[in-house]
Amino acid sequence: MLSYVILAVLLVILVALFSSFRPSATQKITDNLYVVRCIFVNFYAYVVGTDTIIFDTGISENFAKRGLKKLGISPDSVTHVFLTHSDFDHASALNAFKGAKVYLAKAEVPMVTGEIPRRVFVYNNKLSSFNALKDGETVKIGNSEIKVYVTPGHTIGSASYLVDNRLLITGDLLRISRSGKIKPFLMFMNMNHKQDIKSVEMMQKTIGNAEYVLTGHTGFYKLPSK
Repeated sequence: MLSYVILAVLLVILVALFSSFRPSATQKITDNLYVVRCIFVNFYAYVVGTDTIIFDTGISENFAKRGLKKLGISPDSVTHVFLTHSDFDHASALNAFKGAKVYLAKAEVPMVTGEIPRRVFVYNNKLSSFNALKDGETVKIGNSEIKVYVTPGHTIGSASYLVDNRLLITGDLLRISRSGKIKPFLMFMNMNHKQDIKSVEMMQKTIGNAEYVLTGHTGFYKLPSK
């Protein structure tokens, strides 16, 4: 009897948590910016010349490929993948882009080498080939610049990416309410909730200066014109 009660409580918690998720539908956002929905998570594509850059990959190869093709983007055109963190719903489709360079924050490396578990005995998938980025480092791709901000809390090495000083990809650093209010990510899903709150506070100025905030589970938000 007790096991059924525990299961029921867990189900209620899960429903409450996932009801906070409002991913955007797969669509074109601007001339060269796109969002793909993979069930309850979003990833983003940014086209620069002949390069397609994606931020996270979604939950499965099939969903990722199908979403990109719907937008007229060939998965084979993806040359760079920037991971905000290594959780399964953000990194599980990496094999769909085998020719791409993969980037993540250096602080996240222990999560993909099996040194640190995600939850007690649960580990994220291992990665064998990637480029580790330091906080504040900038990667130039064509005429675009991508700056990494290490924003720990959700995982130990979660990162946000500022693209061309106008697009801020936040992964699971934060969520955005229906009214546009910035909130920390869900406490029960964060490895260190207090640290996540600090990271959100640290990013407030960068968030305010961005044109778009692109989240993992609450879609994208266009900030009011300044």
